[in-house]
Amino acid sequence: MEKRGISKLDLKRRNRMQILRVIRESGPISRVDVASALEITRAAVTIITNEMIEEGVLVEIGEAPVNTEKLQKGRRKILIDINVNSRFALGATVDEKEVSVGLTNLDSEILDKSSMIIDERTTSKDIINYIIRTSREMMDNSCLTKDNVLGLGVGVVPSMWGKLKIFYKDGVLDFGNFIEKLKSGIDIDIHCGNAIGLMALANNDFRIQNGYQTNQVFISHGNQVNLAVVNKNELSSDYLSYTSTIEKYIVAPDGKSYEGYPNGSVKAELSKNAMLNAFCEIYSKEKTPVLYEITEGDKGKINTDSVFMALMRGEEAVKNLVDDIIAKYTVLVNNLSVSHFAKKIVLHNFRLSEKQFDYIKREMIRLVSEEIADRVVLSRLDGKNNFLGGCALIIQDNFYIRGGMQ
Repeated sequence: MEKRGISKLDLKRRNRMQILRVIRESGPISRVDVASALEITRAAVTIITNEMIEEGVLVEIGEAPVNTEKLQKGRRKILIDINVNSRFALGATVDEKEVSVGLTNLDSEILDKSSMIIDERTTSKDIINYIIRTSREMMDNSCLTKDNVLGLGVGVVPSMWGKLKIFYKDGVLDFGNFIEKLKSGIDIDIHCGNAIGLMALANNDFRIQNGYQTNQVFISHGNQVNLAVVNKNELSSDYLSYTSTIEKYIVAPDGKSYEGYPNGSVKAELSKNAMLNAFCEIYSKEKTPVLYEITEGDKGKINTDSVFMALMRGEEAVKNLVDDIIAKYTVLVNNLSVSHFAKKIVLHNFRLSEKQFDYIKREMIRLVSEEIADRVVLSRLDGKNNFLGGCALIIQDNFYIRGGMQ
Protein backbone atom coordinates (compact mmCIF):
# COMPACT_ATOMS: atom_id res chain seq x y z
CA MET A 1 0.00 0.00 0.00
CA GLU A 2 1.39 3.39 -1.04
CA LYS A 3 2.21 5.69 1.86
CA ARG A 4 1.56 9.34 1.50
CA GLY A 5 2.37 12.29 3.75
CA ILE A 6 3.99 15.65 3.93
CA SER A 7 7.72 15.76 3.11
CA LYS A 8 10.28 17.26 5.46
CA LEU A 9 10.84 20.07 2.97
CA ASP A 10 7.13 20.84 2.77
CA LEU A 11 6.86 20.77 6.57
CA LYS A 12 9.83 23.11 6.89
CA ARG A 13 8.35 25.49 4.32
CA ARG A 14 4.95 25.45 6.05
CA ASN A 15 6.48 26.21 9.46
CA ARG A 16 8.50 29.07 8.03
CA MET A 17 5.45 30.38 6.18
CA GLN A 18 3.44 30.42 9.42
CA ILE A 19 6.21 32.25 11.25
CA LEU A 20 6.40 34.88 8.51
CA ARG A 21 2.61 35.28 8.62
CA VAL A 22 2.66 35.90 12.39
CA ILE A 23 5.44 38.47 12.08
CA ARG A 24 3.68 40.18 9.17
CA GLU A 25 0.44 40.46 11.11
CA SER A 26 1.92 41.32 14.50
CA GLY A 27 4.98 43.38 13.66
CA PRO A 28 8.27 42.89 15.55
CA ILE A 29 7.68 39.97 17.92
CA SER A 30 9.64 37.69 20.24
CA ARG A 31 10.24 34.00 19.60
CA VAL A 32 8.23 33.23 22.75
CA ASP A 33 5.21 35.07 21.38
CA VAL A 34 5.58 33.40 17.98
CA ALA A 35 5.54 29.99 19.70
CA SER A 36 2.44 31.00 21.64
CA ALA A 37 0.63 32.24 18.54
CA LEU A 38 1.38 29.07 16.56
CA GLU A 39 1.05 26.69 19.52
CA ILE A 40 4.39 25.03 18.85
CA THR A 41 7.41 24.67 21.14
CA ARG A 42 9.80 27.55 21.81
CA ALA A 43 12.69 25.26 20.92
CA ALA A 44 11.25 24.59 17.46
CA VAL A 45 10.66 28.29 16.84
CA THR A 46 14.21 29.11 17.98
CA ILE A 47 15.75 26.56 15.61
CA ILE A 48 13.68 27.75 12.63
CA THR A 49 14.09 31.48 13.25
CA ASN A 50 17.84 31.18 13.89
CA GLU A 51 18.20 29.50 10.50
CA MET A 52 16.12 32.26 8.87
CA ILE A 53 18.32 34.89 10.53
CA GLU A 54 21.46 33.20 9.19
CA GLU A 55 19.91 33.30 5.71
CA GLY A 56 19.10 36.99 6.11
CA VAL A 57 15.33 36.47 5.88
CA LEU A 58 14.77 37.61 9.47
CA VAL A 59 16.67 40.03 11.65
CA GLU A 60 16.92 40.65 15.39
CA ILE A 61 16.05 44.27 16.18
CA GLY A 62 16.71 44.46 19.92
CA GLU A 63 14.96 43.95 23.22
CA ALA A 64 11.24 44.33 23.72
CA PRO A 65 10.14 47.51 25.57
CA VAL A 66 9.73 47.16 29.34
CA ASN A 67 6.17 46.90 30.60
CA THR A 68 6.35 48.77 33.91
CA GLU A 69 2.96 47.41 35.01
CA LYS A 70 4.07 43.82 34.56
CA LEU A 71 7.79 43.49 35.13
CA GLN A 72 9.35 40.47 33.49
CA LYS A 73 11.74 38.18 35.34
CA GLY A 74 14.88 36.85 33.71
CA ARG A 75 16.15 37.82 30.28
CA ARG A 76 14.29 40.40 28.26
CA LYS A 77 12.56 39.22 25.09
CA ILE A 78 14.49 39.77 21.86
CA LEU A 79 12.30 40.98 19.01
CA ILE A 80 12.62 39.60 15.51
CA ASP A 81 11.30 41.06 12.27
CA ILE A 82 11.37 40.44 8.54
CA ASN A 83 14.50 41.73 6.82
CA VAL A 84 12.67 43.80 4.22
CA ASN A 85 15.82 44.40 2.18
CA SER A 86 16.78 40.75 1.87
CA ARG A 87 14.95 40.40 -1.46
CA PHE A 88 13.34 42.74 -3.97
CA ALA A 89 10.27 42.66 -6.19
CA LEU A 90 9.52 43.95 -9.67
CA GLY A 91 5.91 44.78 -10.45
CA ALA A 92 3.91 46.05 -13.41
CA THR A 93 0.27 46.94 -13.96
CA VAL A 94 -1.49 47.53 -17.27
CA ASP A 95 -4.64 49.62 -16.95
CA GLU A 96 -6.84 51.49 -19.42
CA LYS A 97 -4.57 54.53 -19.71
CA GLU A 98 -1.04 53.61 -18.71
CA VAL A 99 1.51 50.94 -17.92
CA SER A 100 3.37 51.37 -14.64
CA VAL A 101 6.51 49.46 -13.65
CA GLY A 102 8.33 49.61 -10.33
CA LEU A 103 10.84 48.03 -7.98
CA THR A 104 10.25 47.62 -4.22
CA ASN A 105 11.63 45.85 -1.19
CA LEU A 106 9.57 43.34 0.81
CA ASP A 107 7.81 46.16 2.67
CA SER A 108 6.62 47.67 -0.64
CA GLU A 109 8.96 50.63 -0.19
CA ILE A 110 9.37 52.06 -3.69
CA LEU A 111 12.97 52.07 -4.93
CA ASP A 112 12.30 52.89 -8.58
CA LYS A 113 9.29 53.50 -10.80
CA SER A 114 8.33 54.47 -14.33
CA SER A 115 5.16 54.70 -16.40
CA MET A 116 4.05 54.96 -20.01
CA ILE A 117 0.79 56.52 -21.24
CA ILE A 118 -1.13 54.27 -23.64
CA ASP A 119 -4.01 54.86 -26.05
CA GLU A 120 -5.78 53.06 -28.88
CA ARG A 121 -2.64 53.29 -31.02
CA THR A 122 -0.50 51.47 -28.44
CA THR A 123 0.03 47.84 -29.43
CA SER A 124 0.40 44.80 -27.19
CA LYS A 125 4.00 44.55 -28.42
CA ASP A 126 4.62 48.13 -27.24
CA ILE A 127 3.32 47.26 -23.77
CA ILE A 128 5.30 44.03 -23.47
CA ASN A 129 8.53 45.63 -24.71
CA TYR A 130 8.13 48.51 -22.26
CA ILE A 131 7.69 46.14 -19.30
CA ILE A 132 10.73 44.08 -20.36
CA ARG A 133 12.99 47.05 -21.06
CA THR A 134 12.04 48.96 -17.91
CA SER A 135 12.36 45.92 -15.64
CA ARG A 136 15.84 45.17 -16.96
CA GLU A 137 16.91 48.81 -16.57
CA MET A 138 15.68 48.88 -12.96
CA MET A 139 17.61 45.74 -12.10
CA ASP A 140 20.76 47.16 -13.73
CA ASN A 141 20.38 50.56 -12.06
CA SER A 142 20.10 48.92 -8.62
CA CYS A 143 22.87 46.37 -9.36
CA LEU A 144 20.45 43.47 -8.79
CA THR A 145 20.65 39.97 -10.24
CA LYS A 146 17.95 37.32 -10.56
CA ASP A 147 19.21 35.95 -7.20
CA ASN A 148 18.26 39.20 -5.45
CA VAL A 149 14.88 39.59 -7.15
CA LEU A 150 11.84 37.46 -6.30
CA GLY A 151 10.53 37.91 -9.82
CA LEU A 152 8.13 40.08 -11.77
CA GLY A 153 4.45 40.31 -10.86
CA VAL A 154 2.15 41.70 -13.53
CA GLY A 155 -1.46 42.80 -13.12
CA VAL A 156 -3.75 43.47 -16.08
CA VAL A 157 -7.15 45.15 -15.69
CA PRO A 158 -10.06 43.21 -17.27
CA SER A 159 -10.70 45.82 -19.98
CA MET A 160 -7.16 45.18 -21.33
CA TRP A 161 -7.29 41.36 -21.42
CA GLY A 162 -8.45 41.24 -25.04
CA LYS A 163 -5.69 43.58 -26.25
CA LEU A 164 -3.04 41.39 -24.60
CA LYS A 165 -4.69 38.14 -25.73
CA ILE A 166 -5.50 36.96 -22.21
CA PHE A 167 -8.53 34.67 -22.29
CA TYR A 168 -10.39 32.18 -20.13
CA LYS A 169 -9.40 28.53 -20.46
CA ASP A 170 -11.51 25.97 -18.61
CA GLY A 171 -13.00 28.79 -16.53
CA VAL A 172 -9.60 30.16 -15.47
CA LEU A 173 -7.70 33.14 -16.84
CA ASP A 174 -4.86 31.93 -19.02
CA PHE A 175 -1.84 34.25 -18.97
CA GLY A 176 0.40 31.63 -20.62
CA ASN A 177 0.90 33.41 -23.95
CA PHE A 178 1.46 36.77 -22.24
CA ILE A 179 4.01 35.32 -19.80
CA GLU A 180 5.84 33.54 -22.62
CA LYS A 181 6.31 36.83 -24.48
CA LEU A 182 7.59 38.57 -21.34
CA LYS A 183 10.02 35.72 -20.60
CA SER A 184 11.51 36.06 -24.08
CA GLY A 185 13.06 39.32 -22.91
CA ILE A 186 13.75 38.91 -19.19
CA ASP A 187 15.04 35.83 -17.40
CA ILE A 188 13.20 35.95 -14.06
CA ASP A 189 10.14 34.26 -12.62
CA ILE A 190 6.93 35.94 -13.83
CA HIS A 191 3.48 35.70 -12.22
CA CYS A 192 0.34 37.39 -13.55
CA GLY A 193 -3.17 38.09 -12.31
CA ASN A 194 -6.24 40.29 -12.45
CA ALA A 195 -4.89 43.75 -11.57
CA ILE A 196 -7.97 44.64 -9.52
CA GLY A 197 -7.36 41.91 -6.96
CA LEU A 198 -3.63 42.60 -6.89
CA MET A 199 -4.13 46.31 -6.21
CA ALA A 200 -6.58 45.39 -3.45
CA LEU A 201 -3.85 43.22 -1.96
CA ALA A 202 -1.35 46.07 -2.22
CA ASN A 203 -3.79 48.35 -0.37
CA ASN A 204 -4.43 45.83 2.40
CA ASP A 205 -3.12 46.39 5.91
CA PHE A 206 -2.05 42.93 7.03
CA ARG A 207 -1.71 43.88 10.71
CA ILE A 208 -4.21 42.41 13.16
CA GLN A 209 -6.11 45.25 14.83
CA ASN A 210 -7.70 44.74 18.24
CA GLY A 211 -7.34 41.00 17.76
CA TYR A 212 -9.08 40.98 14.37
CA GLN A 213 -8.13 40.87 10.71
CA THR A 214 -10.00 43.59 8.83
CA ASN A 215 -12.02 42.68 5.75
CA GLN A 216 -11.61 45.12 2.89
CA VAL A 217 -13.66 45.86 -0.23
CA PHE A 218 -11.80 47.47 -3.13
CA ILE A 219 -13.76 49.34 -5.84
CA SER A 220 -11.89 50.35 -8.99
CA HIS A 221 -13.61 53.06 -11.05
CA GLY A 222 -13.29 53.44 -14.79
CA ASN A 223 -15.12 52.61 -18.01
CA GLN A 224 -15.59 49.28 -16.27
CA VAL A 225 -16.29 49.16 -12.52
CA ASN A 226 -14.49 46.33 -10.72
CA LEU A 227 -14.63 44.83 -7.25
CA ALA A 228 -12.18 42.80 -5.18
CA VAL A 229 -12.58 41.57 -1.60
CA VAL A 230 -9.77 40.85 0.85
CA ASN A 231 -11.12 38.49 3.50
CA LYS A 232 -8.87 37.78 6.50
CA ASN A 233 -5.80 38.95 4.57
CA GLU A 234 -6.53 36.77 1.54
CA LEU A 235 -8.20 37.63 -1.76
CA SER A 236 -11.69 36.17 -1.96
CA SER A 237 -11.62 33.46 -4.64
CA ASP A 238 -15.04 34.61 -5.87
CA TYR A 239 -13.43 37.75 -7.30
CA LEU A 240 -10.05 36.49 -8.51
CA SER A 241 -11.20 36.61 -12.15
CA TYR A 242 -14.73 37.95 -12.27
CA THR A 243 -14.19 41.34 -10.65
CA SER A 244 -16.67 43.10 -12.95
CA THR A 245 -19.67 41.29 -11.41
CA ILE A 246 -20.20 44.43 -9.31
CA GLU A 247 -21.58 46.09 -12.45
CA LYS A 248 -24.76 44.04 -12.06
CA TYR A 249 -25.46 45.31 -8.54
CA ILE A 250 -28.64 47.43 -8.43
CA VAL A 251 -28.22 50.88 -6.88
CA ALA A 252 -31.40 52.53 -8.20
CA PRO A 253 -34.45 50.25 -8.73
CA ASP A 254 -36.23 51.21 -11.97
CA GLY A 255 -33.23 53.39 -12.84
CA LYS A 256 -31.39 53.69 -16.14
CA SER A 257 -31.07 50.73 -18.47
CA TYR A 258 -28.02 49.20 -20.12
CA GLU A 259 -28.26 46.22 -22.44
CA GLY A 260 -27.51 42.96 -20.63
CA TYR A 261 -27.77 44.53 -17.15
CA PRO A 262 -30.70 45.07 -14.78
CA ASN A 263 -32.26 48.52 -14.66
CA GLY A 264 -30.52 50.82 -12.21
CA SER A 265 -27.33 48.76 -12.24
CA VAL A 266 -23.86 50.00 -11.37
CA LYS A 267 -23.01 49.70 -15.07
CA ALA A 268 -25.92 51.94 -16.06
CA GLU A 269 -25.58 54.45 -13.23
CA LEU A 270 -22.03 54.61 -11.86
CA SER A 271 -19.52 53.69 -14.55
CA LYS A 272 -17.34 56.53 -15.81
CA ASN A 273 -19.24 56.74 -19.10
CA ALA A 274 -22.63 56.57 -17.37
CA MET A 275 -21.82 59.49 -15.08
CA LEU A 276 -20.32 61.56 -17.90
CA ASN A 277 -23.44 60.94 -20.00
CA ALA A 278 -25.62 62.06 -17.08
CA PHE A 279 -23.83 65.42 -16.96
CA CYS A 280 -23.97 65.78 -20.73
CA GLU A 281 -27.76 65.31 -20.56
CA ILE A 282 -28.18 68.41 -18.36
CA TYR A 283 -25.35 70.40 -19.93
CA SER A 284 -26.35 73.60 -21.71
CA LYS A 285 -25.82 77.33 -21.56
CA GLU A 286 -29.32 77.72 -20.13
CA LYS A 287 -29.53 74.80 -17.66
CA THR A 288 -25.94 74.79 -16.38
CA PRO A 289 -24.50 78.25 -17.14
CA VAL A 290 -21.71 77.99 -14.55
CA LEU A 291 -20.49 74.58 -15.75
CA TYR A 292 -20.88 75.80 -19.33
CA GLU A 293 -18.66 78.81 -18.58
CA ILE A 294 -16.03 76.74 -16.73
CA THR A 295 -15.78 74.25 -19.61
CA GLU A 296 -15.91 76.98 -22.27
CA GLY A 297 -18.92 75.34 -23.88
CA ASP A 298 -16.99 72.11 -24.54
CA LYS A 299 -18.51 68.88 -23.19
CA GLY A 300 -15.13 67.25 -23.54
CA LYS A 301 -13.88 69.38 -20.64
CA ILE A 302 -16.44 68.01 -18.18
CA ASN A 303 -14.52 66.23 -15.45
CA THR A 304 -14.51 65.87 -11.67
CA ASP A 305 -12.76 69.20 -11.09
CA SER A 306 -15.01 71.24 -13.38
CA VAL A 307 -18.14 69.63 -11.90
CA PHE A 308 -17.09 70.40 -8.32
CA MET A 309 -16.12 73.96 -9.27
CA ALA A 310 -19.66 74.48 -10.58
CA LEU A 311 -21.11 72.84 -7.48
CA MET A 312 -19.13 75.11 -5.15
CA ARG A 313 -20.33 78.12 -7.09
CA GLY A 314 -23.92 77.15 -6.36
CA GLU A 315 -24.98 75.50 -9.64
CA GLU A 316 -28.19 73.80 -8.44
CA ALA A 317 -28.62 71.42 -11.37
CA VAL A 318 -25.03 70.18 -10.97
CA LYS A 319 -25.42 69.84 -7.19
CA ASN A 320 -28.61 67.81 -7.59
CA LEU A 321 -26.91 65.40 -10.00
CA VAL A 322 -23.76 65.10 -7.87
CA ASP A 323 -25.87 64.36 -4.78
CA ASP A 324 -27.89 61.79 -6.74
CA ILE A 325 -24.69 59.98 -7.77
CA ILE A 326 -23.37 60.08 -4.20
CA ALA A 327 -26.67 58.63 -2.97
CA LYS A 328 -26.31 55.69 -5.37
CA TYR A 329 -22.71 55.12 -4.28
CA THR A 330 -23.89 55.24 -0.66
CA VAL A 331 -26.35 52.42 -1.39
CA LEU A 332 -23.49 50.42 -2.93
CA VAL A 333 -21.11 51.12 -0.04
CA ASN A 334 -23.69 50.22 2.60
CA ASN A 335 -24.59 46.94 0.89
CA LEU A 336 -20.95 45.94 0.41
CA SER A 337 -20.15 46.78 4.03
CA VAL A 338 -22.96 44.55 5.27
CA SER A 339 -22.62 41.67 2.81
CA HIS A 340 -18.84 41.32 3.18
CA PHE A 341 -18.49 42.43 6.83
CA ALA A 342 -16.08 45.01 5.44
CA LYS A 343 -14.52 47.51 7.80
CA LYS A 344 -12.84 49.36 4.96
CA ILE A 345 -14.16 50.36 1.51
CA VAL A 346 -11.29 51.49 -0.71
CA LEU A 347 -12.10 53.75 -3.68
CA HIS A 348 -9.51 53.40 -6.44
CA ASN A 349 -9.03 55.59 -9.50
CA PHE A 350 -11.62 58.16 -8.34
CA ARG A 351 -9.05 61.00 -8.50
CA LEU A 352 -10.68 63.14 -5.81
CA SER A 353 -9.11 66.07 -4.01
CA GLU A 354 -9.32 66.26 -0.23
CA LYS A 355 -12.15 68.82 -0.41
CA GLN A 356 -14.10 66.76 -2.94
CA PHE A 357 -13.73 63.63 -0.83
CA ASP A 358 -14.83 65.50 2.30
CA TYR A 359 -17.99 66.64 0.51
CA ILE A 360 -18.79 63.05 -0.49
CA LYS A 361 -18.18 61.78 3.04
CA ARG A 362 -20.48 64.44 4.52
CA GLU A 363 -23.25 63.43 2.13
CA MET A 364 -22.76 59.76 3.00
CA ILE A 365 -22.99 60.55 6.72
CA ARG A 366 -26.24 62.41 6.09
CA LEU A 367 -27.68 59.54 4.03
CA VAL A 368 -26.63 56.50 6.04
CA SER A 369 -24.43 56.96 9.12
CA GLU A 370 -21.05 58.23 10.22
CA GLU A 371 -20.03 54.66 11.12
CA ILE A 372 -20.52 53.45 7.52
CA ALA A 373 -19.12 56.62 5.90
CA ASP A 374 -15.95 56.38 7.99
CA ARG A 375 -15.18 53.03 6.38
CA VAL A 376 -14.71 54.71 3.00
CA VAL A 377 -11.10 55.64 2.16
CA LEU A 378 -9.21 56.57 -0.98
CA SER A 379 -6.74 54.11 -2.50
CA ARG A 380 -3.10 54.73 -1.69
CA LEU A 381 -2.28 53.82 -5.28
CA ASP A 382 -2.53 56.20 -8.21
CA GLY A 383 -1.83 55.43 -11.84
CA LYS A 384 1.94 55.69 -11.53
CA ASN A 385 1.99 53.50 -8.41
CA ASN A 386 -0.40 50.81 -9.64
CA PHE A 387 2.60 48.52 -10.17
CA LEU A 388 2.49 47.88 -6.41
CA GLY A 389 -0.24 45.37 -7.21
CA GLY A 390 2.21 43.32 -9.25
CA CYS A 391 4.82 43.62 -6.50
CA ALA A 392 2.24 42.40 -3.94
CA LEU A 393 1.60 39.30 -6.08
CA ILE A 394 5.24 38.25 -6.47
CA ILE A 395 6.02 38.98 -2.81
CA GLN A 396 3.04 36.88 -1.71
CA ASP A 397 3.81 33.97 -4.07
CA ASN A 398 7.59 33.87 -3.98
CA PHE A 399 8.34 35.00 -0.44
CA TYR A 400 5.52 34.45 2.04
CA ILE A 401 4.04 31.28 0.53
CA ARG A 402 7.53 29.81 0.11
CA GLY A 403 8.46 30.67 3.67
CA GLY A 404 11.26 32.92 2.47
CA MET A 405 13.00 29.96 0.81
CA GLN A 406 14.59 30.42 -2.62
